Formats: sequence, C-alpha cells, structure tokens
Amino acid sequence: MDPEAFSVPQRQSILGVALIFSTTLYRFLRGFWVLGVYFILSNPSSATILMVSLGLVALGVLALGYSWLYYRKFLFHIDYTNQEFVLQKGVFSTEDMAIPFDKIQQVYLKRSLLQRLINVYSLVIETAGSKGDEVNIKAVTREDAQKLSSILIQVKQAHRPQEGGEYLDSEETPSSEHSRLWTHKLDFLTLLKIGISTNYIRGLALVIAFFTTIYNELNSFFKDYAEEVSEYYKQVPAPTESIGVFLVLFFILLLISIIITVVEVYLKYYGLTLVQTRESLELEMGLKTNTKVSLKPRRVQLMQIITNPVQKYFNLYETRIALASSENALLKKKIHIPGLGKDTVEKVALFLYGDVESNFEQMFSPHKLMLIRRLFFVFLPVAVSFLILQWFPYTSHAIWTGLAIGFTIIGGIYQYIRFRSLKLIFSAEFLQKKQGVWNEREERFELFKMQSVTVSQPFWYKKRNLINIVFHTAGGDVSFKAVNKDILPYINYILYKVESTNRKWM
Repeated sequence: MDPEAFSVPQRQSILGVALIFSTTLYRFLRGFWVLGVYFILSNPSSATILMVSLGLVALGVLALGYSWLYYRKFLFHIDYTNQEFVLQKGVFSTEDMAIPFDKIQQVYLKRSLLQRLINVYSLVIETAGSKGDEVNIKAVTREDAQKLSSILIQVKQAHRPQEGGEYLDSEETPSSEHSRLWTHKLDFLTLLKIGISTNYIRGLALVIAFFTTIYNELNSFFKDYAEEVSEYYKQVPAPTESIGVFLVLFFILLLISIIITVVEVYLKYYGLTLVQTRESLELEMGLKTNTKVSLKPRRVQLMQIITNPVQKYFNLYETRIALASSENALLKKKIHIPGLGKDTVEKVALFLYGDVESNFEQMFSPHKLMLIRRLFFVFLPVAVSFLILQWFPYTSHAIWTGLAIGFTIIGGIYQYIRFRSLKLIFSAEFLQKKQGVWNEREERFELFKMQSVTVSQPFWYKKRNLINIVFHTAGGDVSFKAVNKDILPYINYILYKVESTNRKWM
C-alpha cells in the first residue's frame, strides 16, 4: 500500500460534471411536470413556446453552473496522520466530514446506467448506525475506485482494535481465480423462474387497479356522449355480464403482471454473481444499478431465508443478509440474494456462521390466545356488515351471506395456518424464528450479537403468564408475541452469552 496515495485533496473525475449536471437537471425538470401536461392538453401560442424554451435554456445554464461549482468544491483525501477519511463538499454551504478508519463498516462500488455510459463508478462508504450512505463519491474512474477501496479496507483492518485475543479478519483483497472456493451465477432461465414465482400477485393487483381506473373513465366518457357512440357502446359488454370475457381479461392481466415482475427482476438482479473466497462473500448484481459488495461474517447481524411452494419446486431460495444499522427497518440495510439453491444457501450459512453443532434445542410456540384474537378480527367485520345490512332491506342477503361465509372460511384457515407456522427456536449459539403461510420465512441471528431485549406484558396476559418479546440487533428486530413465561430462562441465557463473550460484531 502506498502511504501517500490520496493524501492530497483531489476531485472526482471530470466526467462527474456531466453526471452532476444530468442529475441536477432531472430534479429541476421533475418539479415542472405540470408544464408538460399543459403542452399536451392545450395548444400554446408561439410566444408561449418561445418563453418556455428560453426558460428551459436558462434553467440548463444554471444547472450547468451549479454542477461545475459542485464539482470544484467536492474534495476528498485520506488523512494518514489523524487516521481519517476526509470529505468536503457544498456549493452554498460547506460540509466537512471526517470518518475514522476504525468506524468504516463497508466499502463497495456501484454503477447506474448513466455511470456505465460515461465509464465512472460510485464509491460508497458506510459506517455503523448511519441512516444512509455516509459517503458516496459518484464519479470515480475504475482505477481510482478500486485503489481507494482497497486502501480504505486495508487501513480499516490495520487500525481496528484487538481486544481479549479477538480474531481479526485477514486483509481484504480483490478475489483471484486461485482464492475462489465456489461461484454461483444467475442465468436467464433462473431469473425467469424468479420473476414467475415472486410478487406476481402484487403486480396483478396494480395492473387490475390501473385497468379498472381506465375502464371507469372510458365508461363515464361513453355515457357522456351516449348519443354519438350509442351503437358502439351498446355492443361492448360489461365484464360482469360475460364470464368468458371476465376470465380472458383476468388471464391477460395476470400475464401482464408476470411480465412486469420478470422485467423488474431482470433489471434488479441481472448478472448476479456470488463468489466465496477465503475471506469474504463477494456479490455483484444489477443492470439498472450495478452493485459490488464484499461481506464478512462478523458484519452480518441477521439472516433470512425465504421461499414459497412454487420457488421450492424450482429449488429457489432467497437469502437476505442484514448489516449493522441504527434503523428499525430491516429492509433498508438488507442485501437480497435471490435464486439460490438449497445447497448454496447451506454454503452461505456455513461460511457466515461456521460449522456449529448445538448440544440443545428448545422450541416455543405462541399461546392459542393469539389465534383467538386473530380469528376475532376475521369475524368482526362480517358481524358488523350483517348489522349494517339490516338498514338496507332490498339488498340480496343470499349473495352477501355467501361472500361472508367464503371470507370467514378463507380468513379462518389463513390465520390458523399462520398461527401454526410461528416457531421460536433456541440453540447453543443461535436464535431462529420461523413463520409464513405462502411465503415461508426463517430468520436467525447469533446470540452474542443481540444488543438488548424488551419484555412486555399487557394486562390481559397476566392471568395466563404470557409475555411479548422483542430481540433488538444492529440489523433489525425479531419479535415474538403471546409466549409463556417459561421462555425467561432462555432469555437469561442469551444475556449471559452477550456478557461473557469477547467476540466482536462491528
């Protein structure tokens, strides 16, 4: 490592001006979307077009000037004396930021489509507890990005404190063919399977809502001009008047939702490559935004494994790895790795946690009071609806009764399966939570990484000796409700593991 590298304040690549300009101009134009609607719906005069054009030119000049000033005032360097990475930025007000080497948690590279076009990288530095990217240098050449990333990782390792014989991760270096233990890549067929089996219900709901809105608007339009288009309007059947039309429309919308989901998955996870080296898991993925990240076992706070019956048939599992975050929102600091086979998931878990054998395992389930409460909230809207129907004597009670019975049966079965799936499992080194009706979800964390635990008892739990528990970690919370007090000795065991270990997790 060159001890003088990046020791002098320097700027981003000159191509960053184009990136800053396009981003700034986009933000400005996004605020004037009403202007575009006006030009589409009206017939503006030549004078209006000229004035708007001059305004847009002036806006472009201002955006270009701002981009140049932002580029000139954006400086960064490494202060080896004070052991800090220093960043200075700001046009109208200056912001100085200094990050100690031992506070750096993650350094990775990413690229958007525009950055690919101008051949620059974003270098992102994250620290524990930050709500967003602590530092994001958006226009760095490939050579500088890799060199700066390597230096920051090395100085972070060199200045990390070593206490109580704590094992320190070995120096992180770009993986080579000889250091790779195994590689997993997503091909197009796997991406297609993920798109088919993931979130298509959500996409179907959005598509149906969109087309329903359009249908209602067209229906209102035709009714307003019934005389002019009466012959055509009468020939168009309503969807409810023809089962065949309804089914065809449903399958068309379902197909559209699947296509949208496949495209979304393709853009997000294109080129996903997972490589295990001796030191880390290296992940690269994304077409719209290409991201490269290196994962170390000690930084992982929570791990989730998610699948559903369709994905299980295709042998597809999604792994979500949560890193340290002050946010109580697991998804904000979670790395999604979809399309893994069961054997690959086991390899990932083996690398992150090692080959740990447990000499005991204790499982807890929620009390049936939780099921009764959930069933009550299923039956409540049905009972209220029947009371409301008494005020509408001309409403068909037979149809409404059929719908209510169907809703009650489906809702009751769903809540029962959901209740039965809830499991909290203690072992010598881990806490696991399992749940899910359609999407089966398992999440786990190492006991010594727990930060705190919250135990609460509503007054209606006291008679049955039930409590609610929330386990707090730096990667998010794991909660479990309506469990018997017999669980308390195991909570004490976790607290013992936290206090007695000298292992670090930051």
